[in-house]
Amino acid sequence: MKVDLPRAIFRVIRGLIFLLLLGPARSLSAEEYPARPIKLIVPFSVGGDADVIGRVLAESLGSELKQRIIVENVTGAGGNIGVERVTRSEPDGYTLLLAPMGVLTVNPTLYKGLTFDASKDLIPVSLAYETGHLVVVNPSLQVKSLADLAGLIRGKPGTFSFGSGGIGTSTHLYGEVFKMTAKVDILHVPYRGNGQALNDVIAGQIQIMFPQIASAAGQAASGLVRPLAVTTDSRSPLLPDVPTVVEAGMPELAGTSWGGIMVPRGTPSEVVARLNSAIVKVLNGSDTRGRFEAIGINARTSTPEEFGRLIGVELIRWRRVIAAANLTLN
Repeated sequence: MKVDLPRAIFRVIRGLIFLLLLGPARSLSAEEYPARPIKLIVPFSVGGDADVIGRVLAESLGSELKQRIIVENVTGAGGNIGVERVTRSEPDGYTLLLAPMGVLTVNPTLYKGLTFDASKDLIPVSLAYETGHLVVVNPSLQVKSLADLAGLIRGKPGTFSFGSGGIGTSTHLYGEVFKMTAKVDILHVPYRGNGQALNDVIAGQIQIMFPQIASAAGQAASGLVRPLAVTTDSRSPLLPDVPTVVEAGMPELAGTSWGGIMVPRGTPSEVVARLNSAIVKVLNGSDTRGRFEAIGINARTSTPEEFGRLIGVELIRWRRVIAAANLTLN
């Protein structure tokens, strides 16, 4: 067979030129991200803490990225349905997950038969927020400290109960840590939401709760419930007279509930870096930080690597608590 060498060489050169032009085009598209609106999946219902945080973050981040961010609440199964939606989304940076602590560090142990693995199917972008918990009691209880509370419960085992927003929620798990640390017998009463549980503490139907500061600071400040301690490293500016759990002699109870932004595995590293840079910028700005602080939330940012390490550490912590309390959900 006779080969036309000049024509063959021309085809090779033309192909090389096409590849050279294609490389810069791809880099340019990454630099121009985002080119269309972004969807932020919040795996909990409208009006809850995660929803409020997500909408504040979406507004600020959208302004920074100069692109609209649409909040979509995808609820059910303790947040698992929303997380699964994101794991099955295109890894192009246009579907983000606002991931509260529980969906990343509690649900993988608590729920059996999950069809996804958040640690493998998602990539951390940045932490976004954290908030501590309060230990609150109905004011009729004659206690002023954690030591008083533990002593009262030990004197009347099986008499007292604590409420939470449901099995496996942070308000439940902090109660389990208190039970283990203080070695007390108290009944857990799960509710369909933290608000219902807090209302029943106020009404005296249950006596104790471990709500997030953002959910209960107002009721604590007004005397509807009595705060005994906060789980953060330092006292809350919303309740400066309330000691930390370390000051109160129960450091095992120290910790926060936190959340951050995740994207589907396979999302280009340039997009992850762009999102991280934008999140850090807006959360370090006084406007967004101030809006968070007004509702008892602290803005907290990180590198993707730092966020990943935190998830790993907290996964181990809550796995131990769940196992010790013999908790499971299908």
